[in-house]
Amino acid sequence: MTVGEKIQMYRKQHKMSQEELGQKLLVSRQTISLWEKNQTVPTVDNLIRLKEIFNVSVDDILGLNGTEQNSKNDDLPNETYRFHFPKGELEEIYHLQKKNIYKKPIIFALICLFLIIGSIATSGSVFVIAFSIGMFYVGMVSHVKGIRAYNRTWKNNVEKICKATYEYNVFNDYIIINIYQENEKIRESKCAFANIERIELLDRWLFLQYGGQVFLLRRAELKENSAFYSYMYKNPTRTVEKPIPGKWDAISIFLFLASILSIFGALMLVGMISNANGLFVENMWVFFLMTPIPVSSFILGCYLKAKGYKHKKNIVVGVIMTFLLCVYGSFSFIF
Repeated sequence: MTVGEKIQMYRKQHKMSQEELGQKLLVSRQTISLWEKNQTVPTVDNLIRLKEIFNVSVDDILGLNGTEQNSKNDDLPNETYRFHFPKGELEEIYHLQKKNIYKKPIIFALICLFLIIGSIATSGSVFVIAFSIGMFYVGMVSHVKGIRAYNRTWKNNVEKICKATYEYNVFNDYIIINIYQENEKIRESKCAFANIERIELLDRWLFLQYGGQVFLLRRAELKENSAFYSYMYKNPTRTVEKPIPGKWDAISIFLFLASILSIFGALMLVGMISNANGLFVENMWVFFLMTPIPVSSFILGCYLKAKGYKHKKNIVVGVIMTFLLCVYGSFSFIF
């Protein structure tokens, strides 16, 4: 039998209505109905009250048949956290997120700009230039719409978040998230770890995405061996991410962008040399001159990874761009 069926069975054995049981538990009749339909599950506090009302063990309610080991693992959560986020803290999170959101359109604009300049310097084709400008326009419109949608969503939700208190009860395989307003529970969700869409790190906070919604957690209040870290890193032995020093973070971003743009820089150099000697394919060897940039990005990424920092993007872009530069550079010797 399910937990809901057990609650219903014990309630009827004690000849209580849903409303009467709700009054004893200080919850609404609708909450009891949701439990019995298995749409939500009782909190730990409510399980303990149900145990006292029905005069049965929590094992019986959960259908564990009195197994001692399961009782230890499932009766009580492994971790419990309660968070309230004041408006000042939410504003700080908002500005940090805005920085991340603006990074993509800036990188996109730089790539399009170099593509346009490269097209003018090399082929001068009206079609290629027009295509590049069109791609830039469409991409920027899409990014602006996304930023405006984010701003609207944030402004609509910030007041609701400020008034709410979020409770996270972490069990072995799932999390129960309770939301309270003025000490009254307005929502309860059960979230299996396997169904979590993403856990993202942002400075002093974690963002848990589940069912298309995002929940906030404050890192300073989490245990060092919290299940949230284990899930985020896909590695139970790694629990706390080391912060990346500012200088290395700046260098890694610079090399990442430089690696992406290196192929356009090489194309521009080939175009300028070709305008002087009238040859194009024969000048493709210039691409080899740009390989130190992505190679440096790859080496830095490996160094940061060895130090325990989470920075795979430099490795990935270093490998891809080095390969492309070598392929284009070899055209001078193949053709």
